[in-house]
Amino acid sequence: MQSLLKSKNKLISVLINQRKTQNKLFSIGYLAILLLFCTKQVNAQSILDISVGTSHQDNFFTSVAYRYQVSEKFRIGLEAQYGAIKYRLIDAKPITTGYSSTLSIPLTIRLYEKEKIRLDFYNKLGMRFQGILDPDNNDKRDSVLNSTAITFEPGLLVSVNLSKKLDLQSGFTVPILFQTSPTSIFENVYPGLLHLGLSYKSSSKSTFFAKIMAGGATGGDGDTQKFGWALQAGFRINLGGKSIPNFVEPTF
Repeated sequence: MQSLLKSKNKLISVLINQRKTQNKLFSIGYLAILLLFCTKQVNAQSILDISVGTSHQDNFFTSVAYRYQVSEKFRIGLEAQYGAIKYRLIDAKPITTGYSSTLSIPLTIRLYEKEKIRLDFYNKLGMRFQGILDPDNNDKRDSVLNSTAITFEPGLLVSVNLSKKLDLQSGFTVPILFQTSPTSIFENVYPGLLHLGLSYKSSSKSTFFAKIMAGGATGGDGDTQKFGWALQAGFRINLGGKSIPNFVEPTF
């Protein structure tokens, strides 16, 4: 009996330490964004996106993303997102409470641009951590349920300049989520998510934007999450460069 109790306590300790490690990684992501903000090159085009939203998976989420224009056609960044779970999956089993956090590297490559139309290849590679601190609901952290997954989301995005201050974005992405722990399994598979967004340039230093994403899904527990959606709104700050870019990447 004592041996079983020791094994249980050891397992709980390992899970709690894993949660602490995830928190550290997420904190490092926010710190890295802050450091990039503080050490930006004045003449380089760099931007900071801050947004909030809701989705079929999260009651509420917030996202902070730093983006740096490496060249005329290539942009790369660092993004941290944190959400309060509404309905997610661990080992294909639903959870309806808890946390979800993602640390990712988004990038865009401009493929075509002429007059008021622009086409970009978009991709985002990251790590997602989610779980419940008190799955047995006894108000004590005596057990932890969590998971880790790799995220990969390629796609194509079109931006249309409607006026000097207003841009319309549309396109699709194909999110791929592969859970690596506690077991290895593909999560919901999205054949393609459609994106639609508007950005309004209020000044040379700031832009407001709103976005919506929606699409069908397969996988999960077989009967749920057949349709995915997310709503998001936020603002963009120009950290360097002469003019702020209106093109807004998806951050779901």
